[in-house]
Amino acid sequence: MVEVRIQCKTHGNHGSPNMIEISITSSNLMYVRGAGLHSSHCSPYGPDISPSVDPQPFLPVLPPSPLMPLTNYSVPKLSGLCPLNFSAAESILSITATDCWALLAPYMANVVCCPQFDATLVILIGHSSIYSQPLALNLTDAKHCLSDVEQVLEGQGASENLHEICSMYPSNLTEASCPIVDVKEMDSTVDSSRLLAACEKIDFVDECCNQVCQNPISDAAEKIALKNYSMVSSNGDRVLAENSIMINDCKSIVLRWLASKLDPSSANRFLRGLSCCNINKNVHWSFMRSKMFQENVAV
Repeated sequence: MVEVRIQCKTHGNHGSPNMIEISITSSNLMYVRGAGLHSSHCSPYGPDISPSVDPQPFLPVLPPSPLMPLTNYSVPKLSGLCPLNFSAAESILSITATDCWALLAPYMANVVCCPQFDATLVILIGHSSIYSQPLALNLTDAKHCLSDVEQVLEGQGASENLHEICSMYPSNLTEASCPIVDVKEMDSTVDSSRLLAACEKIDFVDECCNQVCQNPISDAAEKIALKNYSMVSSNGDRVLAENSIMINDCKSIVLRWLASKLDPSSANRFLRGLSCCNINKNVHWSFMRSKMFQENVAV
């Protein structure tokens, strides 16, 4: 612990000088020892240093880093009915609590908070599947788990009701319409080596331009969805356009499967990389539509 003492003169009621000693410690605690604080000559900006003596070091009280929220941690009230293993992704939960800090979450929802919140749920379900096998929760467990995750994050300073801010509901944690959710069946259906090679070490720039990881994910999701006979018409033609919801649901299963094959930190990195590409894609198309509109108005 670093401690700095500053002495300065004050005058009491009868004009007699008194000595005041101000102690500042690294724990940001400050106390004053002395008497007669009626008309102090102490400078609030530092010690009064006489030219005739050697100056003493003065350490101001530094505030915490602006990147870390000032948070009073609280003990979450968990249901005890969620099968997910929170300790497997403890570091990711901490990142999410910071990214979804209560004061900023509503304003940074689509860019920072919600992509991280979604990645956290994918990682939790993915790593739990290592022991439980299913890559999805039933609706009852999903309700408990979503509530418990929010409680854990809120206890670390995150915003309340993240599911409302990010439009995340218990049904998003289930298999939805995807026909395959078992890990072993996934292993035998998808091209595991291709998926891991493309997504394990993602390059953000290359991914957003060439979809190195996204294309294998889409192919795997389509392959899984084709397990359902309704994906094929009577003449054998694929009716993918009519089953885009099913393919999208299967993409969620593929992401959880990938997360189970990677450590939480690597899984979080590739999931955030994919979300960044989606955000940039939406911004690009919004810009292009705005530009086309302006050109049409000008004509």
